[in-house]
Amino acid sequence: MKKRLEALGHAIFYVTLSLAGLRGAYLLLGPVIFTYVACSRRIHRLTRPYVSRRFPDHGPLRRWWDTFLIMHAFGRVLVDRAWLGRKSDAAFQGVFEDDARLQDLVGQGRGLVLLTAHVGNWQSALAQITELGVPINSLMQYEQEAVAKHFFDLSGRECPFRIIRSDGFLGGMVESTAALQRGEVVTIMGDRYAGGPAAEVDFLGSPVRFPAAAYSLAAATGAPVAVLLTAKLDRYRYGLKVWDVFYPEGGARDRRRAALQKWTARYAVCLENYVRRHPYQWYNFFDFWRQ
Repeated sequence: MKKRLEALGHAIFYVTLSLAGLRGAYLLLGPVIFTYVACSRRIHRLTRPYVSRRFPDHGPLRRWWDTFLIMHAFGRVLVDRAWLGRKSDAAFQGVFEDDARLQDLVGQGRGLVLLTAHVGNWQSALAQITELGVPINSLMQYEQEAVAKHFFDLSGRECPFRIIRSDGFLGGMVESTAALQRGEVVTIMGDRYAGGPAAEVDFLGSPVRFPAAAYSLAAATGAPVAVLLTAKLDRYRYGLKVWDVFYPEGGARDRRRAALQKWTARYAVCLENYVRRHPYQWYNFFDFWRQ
């Protein structure tokens, strides 16, 4: 029943997009999100760990509003995704600050690990970076039967990048290694731990466990790592920014843990700087610090 109700909600927005466009869907989104945040205690419980650390000086009313703004921003991401998938002429303008920098990294021929996060509208970013001139691979947990469809599932067109399933053989590491050795790009989410190598670092004042497989992969193949994070700027524009570039190196086993800690800490600094600039565009709805 819950899935059917969720599917009905998505269908209503699909119809709204067809009849009233993106503006109409955004108008509908406001009262829907307000009602959800007003009636659901669970969403406040899920966002509280982040909101309390990001806004330690906010009282109960301001934290309620912080939760609304996070959920509204996330709702806009889902609406944008549906619009991008269901409208053949839909397009967002990407403000890409570091396009030449990524071109230079790809031009080295060593492959490139693009480390991303659950922020902004990362799917719009993937559509943009397909213009780098090499195949793009995305290591991700892909659920084709999920109610919230990816834009390429909704469009009926071929996916513009190759999906490497993180729940596949050896977590997709074999396929990712082969792609990097061919000089291709592999995108990996770096902010949600689901098993495998990890490192504990400080994030927003508290220790948290981040996945570290991306750095092991880069060290094994000689590929650089670029932290690429996206942010929605206004209705039709989103920004892409490379926050850091580094070159993980292999080494003796006894030094490997310290190396993973070092690279993970650099990523955590990038993500912390991002959420200070875009506090309502990070979408991890669970107690991130108690994994």
